[in-house]
Amino acid sequence: MNGATPLAVTYAGHMARSAYERSKSVESIAWKEHPLARSLALRLLEESSGGARQAIGQALLDVLDDAAGLPPCKLTVADRPQRHRKREGRLEMKTYGYYRCDWDAGEARRGSIRIYNLTAIRQQILSPKVFLETLLHEWVHHYDFAGLRLDRSPHTSGFFARIRAVAETLGVGFVAPPKREASIGSLHPVDDVVPPWPNRLRPGGTDPPKWIRDQIAALFGRKEP
Repeated sequence: MNGATPLAVTYAGHMARSAYERSKSVESIAWKEHPLARSLALRLLEESSGGARQAIGQALLDVLDDAAGLPPCKLTVADRPQRHRKREGRLEMKTYGYYRCDWDAGEARRGSIRIYNLTAIRQQILSPKVFLETLLHEWVHHYDFAGLRLDRSPHTSGFFARIRAVAETLGVGFVAPPKREASIGSLHPVDDVVPPWPNRLRPGGTDPPKWIRDQIAALFGRKEP
């Protein structure tokens, strides 16, 4: 859940059309009833500390995962400022949080969500509404990979409709973003999903040359495990 970057544009530009079209066409979540989820969502709106948000947020994720038949998704709430970047003294990009999942035998497993509890510049506690929206936003990525079994989770109009569907079911529809196309004024481009390095670097199933891996590591400040 970031501001736009060149990587996001490239990633979206090479997205499989089938994943995009399916994401756009699905506007609801298939799940069974979950009576505890509503009370947990409302409790989150009353909390501000990272510890409480992590405990209640994890409980909410557990209920949502069970209701939708998904593998577990772990929540980490970091009591630190949002990752951000400035240009000429002005905020250019900030990261509310991100989703990551591991793959096993072609299926998404062991999802994880990380949310920063402090704002980027003023380092104030993230508002309850924004925190809950971010949590639901990242969980819908989990649903896309593990529930819809998409190989990408693009920010289509259907993606945002699924967030609204979850929020309205939980009785907190006011936290959901307005209906919109992701390509127009979106604050949530695709690079808040961090696939494992082997999946990102092996689009054809084989390792790229070492010089390409070295360039990627140099560009993004990461090394392959």
